[in-house]
Amino acid sequence: MATSKLRTITKTLRKAIDYIANPGKTKDGTLVYSYGCSVETADLEMELTARQGTGRGERIAYHLIQSFAPDDDITPERALELGIEFAQKVTGGKYEFVVSTHVDKEHIHNHIIFNAVDYVNHRKYHSDEKDRYRIRDINDDICKDNNLSVLPKYDARRKFKHKNVHKEEKNSWLKKLKSAIDDAIRNSESFDDMLYALEMEGYEIKRGRHISFRAPGQERFTRAKTIGDKYTEDAIRERIANKEKETEKLIERHELPDRGQRPSKMKEQVVPKKKIFSSKRINLLVDISKNIRAQQSKAYEQALVRSNINTLVKTMNFLMSHKITTSEDFQIYAEAKNAEYLLYKKDIRKIESELMELSEKIKFTQNYKKNAHTYYESKRVKDPAAYAREHEDQLVLFQASEIYFKRKQLNPKEINLAELFERYRELSAEKTEIDKKSNALKREIKELETVADNIKKAIGEDIAGKEDNRKNLDIETGREK
Repeated sequence: MATSKLRTITKTLRKAIDYIANPGKTKDGTLVYSYGCSVETADLEMELTARQGTGRGERIAYHLIQSFAPDDDITPERALELGIEFAQKVTGGKYEFVVSTHVDKEHIHNHIIFNAVDYVNHRKYHSDEKDRYRIRDINDDICKDNNLSVLPKYDARRKFKHKNVHKEEKNSWLKKLKSAIDDAIRNSESFDDMLYALEMEGYEIKRGRHISFRAPGQERFTRAKTIGDKYTEDAIRERIANKEKETEKLIERHELPDRGQRPSKMKEQVVPKKKIFSSKRINLLVDISKNIRAQQSKAYEQALVRSNINTLVKTMNFLMSHKITTSEDFQIYAEAKNAEYLLYKKDIRKIESELMELSEKIKFTQNYKKNAHTYYESKRVKDPAAYAREHEDQLVLFQASEIYFKRKQLNPKEINLAELFERYRELSAEKTEIDKKSNALKREIKELETVADNIKKAIGEDIAGKEDNRKNLDIETGREK
């Protein structure tokens, strides 16, 4: 199975780089790649970058290992390409790194050493439990895209064991609950209406001294009052009774199309009347017969029934709005969306690759122009050795940039930095727009999977087709099989 491990390097960086670039393990050095630095001087360049950083700590670099299963169909050259992609996504293209592919074991594996300080903003790389799961997800996605084996999905509860991540998860639940209550209040005439609206959104409600809510998938109930004083039962009842005033205050606080309009006109334009079912997200149907809590509570069973009815209505509305009436229609629609998504991913990869090249070219061009005078001056001084000792850092950076330009067959004197920066900004803006479209399409494809599952549960028809055709709905694979 494809795995990844992250280790820290606190000293002997040169030895670590020499080990991973060992010619005997890398086909005479043909399976070695460097980014933002040259292999020959990588340790010195990383050290010079680190000196400009403000972060403290003993870690000077990180050692990342990416292993592939012995039975994976992958060549050493392809493994190196995936290792470079892996390093690029982990570091965001802001940290110098060296990648090598070792072929001296039964299984092919990559070694990646990257600086602990980035060369753009000179900030320390932050590694914690959350980051390790991020790295695991990146590696899994790359391997799935290339039809390589991955480890079984980790337990979601383990993923959030780290206290900082757990805190983020808790805040996320609170934020969603707050938003759901606010929406329900604006669309309800009574407290019971508000509770019904929340139930239709899938929330489980527990009455008592303090009213509590639990969203689908949430482990524990959340007391509404923990969000703030405006969310106790008494406060909610009062807000419903005075919701007209609350709506007017909401208008004043939010963005308005024209500041010069009168409040009455703004109210008509900014706050259109909402339906009680404000959420557009389609949930999975719940099998009430297997729900233990529904068997224990009649009220909860009825809430689930109402929620399932609402889910079916949304599911059918989705099919009707997209003019899907047969399983063939569904498969054609799903295939089209997946094809479009694959094109977006291809465009994103292309842009990311060009951004990496630009970032590297900018760095070496800056180093070349900044230190060229020092280099040429070292050729004219009376005591070159003493001058070299005094200006060692500048000379190392200049020589590394020369190695880069020689490898790329470029003339640094012909490179215009202003044009590079402008092109980088253009590509970054283009990538942002494509990311938005890609993410929206990804959500729609996930919704397609939910719709297919709901229809199968409701009427027993697999509108997604046979199992071998479900790849049309698989958004995890970035390439066609």
